[in-house]
Amino acid sequence: MDPLTHVCSGVLLGQALRPAPAVRLSTLLILGAAAFAPDLDAVSYLWGADVYGRVHHSYTHALPGLAAVAMALAGVETLWLPAISFVRLLLLNAAGVTLHLLGDLVTVWPLRILWPWSDRDFVLRWTGDFDLAVLVVVGLATGLAATDNLRAHARWIALAAAAILAVYFLFFAGAAGLRA
Repeated sequence: MDPLTHVCSGVLLGQALRPAPAVRLSTLLILGAAAFAPDLDAVSYLWGADVYGRVHHSYTHALPGLAAVAMALAGVETLWLPAISFVRLLLLNAAGVTLHLLGDLVTVWPLRILWPWSDRDFVLRWTGDFDLAVLVVVGLATGLAATDNLRAHARWIALAAAAILAVYFLFFAGAAGLRA
């Protein structure tokens, strides 16, 4: 999945949680960053396409890597947000990185979620790395849930977006020729 959709999905999850006004902005930033963070392995492209091909969607997309990313983010965020407990930060980051994993699971990249215990690849191939329909649904829902008039309905907006995506993947999976 593309980075913008990952960030928007994290922010949408944060809006659906309807945090208190005092922590709303920090919650949205935490979840948006956490939903993007596993793709920091893309920096491997600096060492060439072959290294990127081996590293991207590997370590930071496996359960131990996701846990390490969530803990590292929570550790850094405790310095920035001392009023929020480490446990709460860890839970928010764990939710964000898990959402990232779910977003990547529907794409064409195989994920070794259970590495190092198993080399089994998990991939659904319901969509490509970039799917405009998914970005529009998630982006629009994120925007709607952020408006003052609809903020109280953020959970319903997030659920509606999830339902629309479920129907899209159920009936139109592989519309770009990706069906297995």
